[in-house]
Amino acid sequence: MSTDNQFDLFEADITAAAPSVEWPSAERFPLNLPGRSTGSIIERDLFAASDALIVTGYTSLGRLISFLGCLSSERQQPLRLLIGAEPHPTARTDFNLQGHDLPDEIRRFWLARGISLRLSGLLLKVMEDLRSGVIEARFMPRSYGMLHAKIYCADDISTLGSSNFSDAGLAHNLEANARFSARDSRRSSELRQIAENYWSMGKNYNDALLGLLEQLLKIVSWEEALARACAELLEGRWAEDYLRHYGLGQGEELWPSQVRGIAQALMLLRQVGSVLVADATGSGKTRMGVHLIRALMQQIWSSSRQRKGAPIMVCPPLVKLSWEREAEHCGLPLTTTSHGMLSQRSSEDVDLMLKRLSSAQILAVDEAHNFLNLASQRTQAILRNLADHTLLFTATPINRSSVDLLRIADLIGADNLAPQTLKMFERLLGRRRLNRSLSEGERQALQHEIARFTVRRTKSQLNAMIDEQPEAYQAAGNLCRYPNHQPHTYILDEPDSDRMAAAHVSELTDQLLGLNYLAGEIALPAALRRDGWTDEKYLASRLKGAHKLAAYMVRSRLRSSRAALLEYLRGTRHALEFFDLHEGFHKNSTGNVIDRLTRLEGHLPHNSLTDIELPEWLRDPEQHRIACEKEIAVYREVEKIIQDYLSDSREQRKAEQLYELLDDHDLVLAFDSCPITLALIRKLLKKLGDITVYIATGDPSSERREIATIFNPGSQDRRVIGLCSDSLAEGVNLQQASAVVNLDMPSVVRIAEQRIGRVDRMDSPHPRVDIYWPDDAEEFALTTDERFVERFETVENLLGSNITLPEHLLNANRGRPIDTNKLVQEFEQALAEDDWNEIEDAFAPVRGLIQGRLTLVSPEVYADMRQETARILSRVAIAPARRPWGFFCLRGDSERAPAWILIPAPDGKPILDLAEICTGLRDRLQPDMPTSPATEDHMRWLEPFLRRLVLAERERLPRKKRRALDEMRIILTHYQAKAAAEHRQDDLDLCQRLIRWLDSQNPEQMPDWEAMAERWLDLIRPVWYSALQKRRRKRPLRLSDLRSRLLNEDRIELADIRRTFSRIPRLPPVEERIAACILGVPMLREGRKPDV
Repeated sequence: MSTDNQFDLFEADITAAAPSVEWPSAERFPLNLPGRSTGSIIERDLFAASDALIVTGYTSLGRLISFLGCLSSERQQPLRLLIGAEPHPTARTDFNLQGHDLPDEIRRFWLARGISLRLSGLLLKVMEDLRSGVIEARFMPRSYGMLHAKIYCADDISTLGSSNFSDAGLAHNLEANARFSARDSRRSSELRQIAENYWSMGKNYNDALLGLLEQLLKIVSWEEALARACAELLEGRWAEDYLRHYGLGQGEELWPSQVRGIAQALMLLRQVGSVLVADATGSGKTRMGVHLIRALMQQIWSSSRQRKGAPIMVCPPLVKLSWEREAEHCGLPLTTTSHGMLSQRSSEDVDLMLKRLSSAQILAVDEAHNFLNLASQRTQAILRNLADHTLLFTATPINRSSVDLLRIADLIGADNLAPQTLKMFERLLGRRRLNRSLSEGERQALQHEIARFTVRRTKSQLNAMIDEQPEAYQAAGNLCRYPNHQPHTYILDEPDSDRMAAAHVSELTDQLLGLNYLAGEIALPAALRRDGWTDEKYLASRLKGAHKLAAYMVRSRLRSSRAALLEYLRGTRHALEFFDLHEGFHKNSTGNVIDRLTRLEGHLPHNSLTDIELPEWLRDPEQHRIACEKEIAVYREVEKIIQDYLSDSREQRKAEQLYELLDDHDLVLAFDSCPITLALIRKLLKKLGDITVYIATGDPSSERREIATIFNPGSQDRRVIGLCSDSLAEGVNLQQASAVVNLDMPSVVRIAEQRIGRVDRMDSPHPRVDIYWPDDAEEFALTTDERFVERFETVENLLGSNITLPEHLLNANRGRPIDTNKLVQEFEQALAEDDWNEIEDAFAPVRGLIQGRLTLVSPEVYADMRQETARILSRVAIAPARRPWGFFCLRGDSERAPAWILIPAPDGKPILDLAEICTGLRDRLQPDMPTSPATEDHMRWLEPFLRRLVLAERERLPRKKRRALDEMRIILTHYQAKAAAEHRQDDLDLCQRLIRWLDSQNPEQMPDWEAMAERWLDLIRPVWYSALQKRRRKRPLRLSDLRSRLLNEDRIELADIRRTFSRIPRLPPVEERIAACILGVPMLREGRKPDV
């Protein structure tokens, strides 16, 4: 085995040739050879000596502690230790004039490197021996020169040579040392004289060494240790060092919240492979995202990866320039493409972009909720990729219903999901069409699974971060903070005739059956059947749901405008002509429910219900035709009312409201769910005065870019109104506007949040924004059941789907109007709290340990930990327990992210999931539980837990990489058998050596599992790419799906495997990265023996 930080696959065992060579006596020349070591001689001499003096370099500290900790504290004379310099290239080249800079160099070296927690018990004893005088330490000042000597004096025996007092020098390296005993008294005494002379030149190092050891290990209360662990994950200080190490975060200064977000995202990427960044709108996602991608790419560029590909960003067209601008400032070569390009027909440019997309090493998707429709071409393009990491950005991942959870899981990547999740949802993942219902158990399982990938900070959390360091949050020279909302309602003052007409329309909707939504198949979804639904209950829900939806569509369009309702009844073209709205307005044709019903007449739905018969009008073609004609007659009556009896008073009042706001606001944004309403409002605004009005909708020909430019921060435009559909209510920054007007009342917080989110941003130039809500008359107002329909699912996605209603709505008549002021108050409260109950983020359980009602760490202790300036490498606490357990927090650094591990027993399976760890800590720790003192006996419990900690390193890999290693072993086992059968000894040896590495349980002989997995993934990538391109996705492609090809037509050449794995990094010593440890130790409590 190699003695550096790598294994060499072809390295010959140098000791194999040693028996044929004659070596001098070990007593005269201590060497590291088979059956003998330098350390066995030198340490024996020193242990037996009453007068011992060690002269060595400072990189020997770990081995020194192992040795010094075993010394008897009853020594008559102190053991003396003289620390010299090291000739390594990282040593300082600038010197202090007083010559006292070596202790600082030593301290920096060991604080950067860390020391194994295995030594904690011995370290405590060494610290006590330093205090009591059993050990004396000195260092050689720089003023005398750099001391490189290695001398070991033990009474009348002295040894001189190349061996440092380290594991390498005393056991592994080929060294040359000479030992002089009493029989060589002259040389021994002269060597002793040299050592004593050096000692006399040394300066006292006791206090500095004691201070260093206290920084390397500090015994604290369990509450302090837990606070340190929480801070490692939540504060992201390690990421500051990381960004600084790679020269990142330059140019525009990153906000502390962005640095913390990058830290948390990097941690999840290292642990689970992908990340969903779902921070509140306006939090600086683009800049944070670019630096996150750059940090991740820097890891890849500086690694031993064979593949060093490029990142690609898929984003809405309106923010493409923003991503490109931030990437340029950051120095990141980022390819960007818009959502729309992925939907275009094949062309040279499109094909090139799709090729880049499929081969990108990092795939980032902005506004990722736009890729939740598997049937779309752009979603298929996203899913056909070979990215090592997928980064999803969206403030609203649950955009339509809980089924969106399923699509997010698909985007994250099947190989990164838990086995139980894959098993539960294999039948659903990857289907083109989904029943829109999930059982409660399925929904909760998906929520928990996706939470593991999620970083989400709410506005209240971000504002709390600003309060901690307000001066650190600046944009354009101004302090940043989310603006305050000032809510207002505006009266529409509908005339009585309009109110009577609206009431008549509502009465007519009571007659609707919703036949338009009862086409296709009527079948009880399996998820509902598992939840105990019967065919009878489902049919009642389906029929009631169709009626409710039909009534909702009419009333919601009526609330928007007469034009919107006419469009729904007769189609876009008819409505544009009737209201003369063709000029400057383009829109795809929608609506025309009357025409759809005409074509539906007599076409019955397919009944898949077995225990109940459908109503006659759904099973008899003639009765179905009659029912359709009646439904059409109702819609015709509604059409007549809006054309002959309903005035434009409401639309006129909305236009006047917008016009009046220009007296106090330079730029005003207005939103409505129906684009045709915006065209009608603009027509009315033009008659009121000389103002500029733009319309931005989902149509590419609308004035989206104009609004994005004029309402962007720093704009100097005045008296401009932007009329926007909800398609523009995400992604773009329009915070130069200081007023937002809702032309129609949103029914769910999500829509309100997206609209207001365009101006509700941390870098808003306004301390306050005015939000206006329509105060609809009772006859027009949103009702309770309508609100439920909208909350249940976005209407467009309910068309033709299996909508089911809860029992309390099955027998309900038309709902009651909702009080506008109460609804506005609810919205504002929800927006202020920014409560997101669909998915908690991965770190929510950790925050729960330090925030809220059920904390384990008091605010005072956590605040002290955050403000502490002294750098303590490891904090260790002892907690009383009935049975032993261990909790460990690993430090993050420039190469690795932090991590938590809970080991429930010395031989227990490590727990790695943050939520499960937090639950386990709550089960084991109580706020009033005392901390036990740390003793050497207590510290002996560490050893079995540290062994488990090392073995857990493979389990800490993302699941995709663990599965890659599993598949690698399966493939190599087959290759090995074939090599044996064909008597290819070199190939057989290669496979056996690699399999031994993969099966290794020796903590000292473990490869870097991540490097192994990454190299295997790079090796099989061509086969993977070919499999992805062969067919349109019907189910997720997993690594196991490649097995047959790798064993047959696409076998990997063993020469390529030999070249790829010729040298593999060793697993870094995990016990040197422990930032905090809580050790549960059985002990006597209240006179009872512990139950171990």
